[in-house]
Amino acid sequence: MPKSQIGNRKSKMTTPHSHNLTPAMIPITGRLDPWDVAVRLLAGQALTTRELQQRLVRRGYASDQIDVVIAKLTASRYLDDAEYAKSWARSRAHRRSVGPARLAQELHVRGIAEEQIAAALKEAFVERDVREVAEAAALRKLRSLRDFTPEVARRRLAAHLTRQGFSAEIVLALCQKHLPRGEDPNDQ
Repeated sequence: MPKSQIGNRKSKMTTPHSHNLTPAMIPITGRLDPWDVAVRLLAGQALTTRELQQRLVRRGYASDQIDVVIAKLTASRYLDDAEYAKSWARSRAHRRSVGPARLAQELHVRGIAEEQIAAALKEAFVERDVREVAEAAALRKLRSLRDFTPEVARRRLAAHLTRQGFSAEIVLALCQKHLPRGEDPNDQ
């Protein structure tokens, strides 16, 4: 903002984002058009079709208005569940070391169709194999398990990897690799 305008700022109380509104955006009823609300919601963060529908319903828009807005957004590719799923799954798999089962469950909760979930999971584990992601999750968790006995550490590592969505086969292999069972007969 130029220095000449700093002293001219209005000190009235405003609502969030009210400085972005133009008179044409606010109908006589004082309520924003559902298209404008939807575009603003999507500008803030990526949403699935279901999430956007839920937010518009909470704001009191009619289902026929919502359907028209969703159709327009989908046609203009502002709203694309398949792309959302791919991007979200890739991010969660590689940044948070989340496995396929948990990713599928989380995408399902967000309203993504099963075929889109399958495609997203396939693409998410192209760069890094599921075992590599699981290995990263195991190594991260092992740092916090140093002070535990091997038996307790194994149990906690297995529980953590299972919650993260990795298969029993991968969980067992990683537990055996990082915390092998000793010769102690009480440790079987």
